[in-house]
Amino acid sequence: MARNPERNALAPKNTSKTKASVKSHGLSRSEKIAIPVVIIIAIWVIYSFTQLASTSTSLQVTYSSTGSLTQSGGARDFTLPVVNAGGLNGQTLSLSSFRGKVVLLEFMEPWCPHCQHMAPVLDSLHTQYGNASVVFISVAGPWNGATANDAASFIRNYGTGWVYVYDSSGTVFANYGVSATPTFFIIGKDGSVLRTMQGEQTSDTLSAAISAAEFAND
Repeated sequence: MARNPERNALAPKNTSKTKASVKSHGLSRSEKIAIPVVIIIAIWVIYSFTQLASTSTSLQVTYSSTGSLTQSGGARDFTLPVVNAGGLNGQTLSLSSFRGKVVLLEFMEPWCPHCQHMAPVLDSLHTQYGNASVVFISVAGPWNGATANDAASFIRNYGTGWVYVYDSSGTVFANYGVSATPTFFIIGKDGSVLRTMQGEQTSDTLSAAISAAEFAND
């Protein structure tokens, strides 16, 4: 009896290879490993970005300012009320009264962490240079609601022994073009601004600037 070719064509074939070739719709082992790795990397990238943003915004405390020093490069004179550990003491200080001496002039805020970091550095320098020829003056500003009493608390907390004055209107900050705290000006004996430094400074940097100023006009 002859074979029916059509029937043979329709006969079921061996399905073992077919089953083996069917790709599973589940995740492969490598994919299961890769997904957590990708998630961890994404979390790390987000964390690193937020940490960088936090650091960059805390490097300095900034203000808007359109002021400047005098056109000749000299330090603008000012008269401000003096603050000590007990608060305003009823006295005033004029920068021009120290003509003939080197002045380290600091602009600061009591709540500024960088100003707080600089307090012991300045204290050490004041012990070294705070004699008859070098004067240390810190101008405390009013931003973020800072008051003269806040400056007094700062003096008590850090035991600083030089002169502080309070700029209640921020006018002197503006006149000196101060846009961040702390900002330092080294003023020569003739009243000229010899050096301007913004942000935290090392003791060596400030010491070198003071020493250079002592001999600048001799």
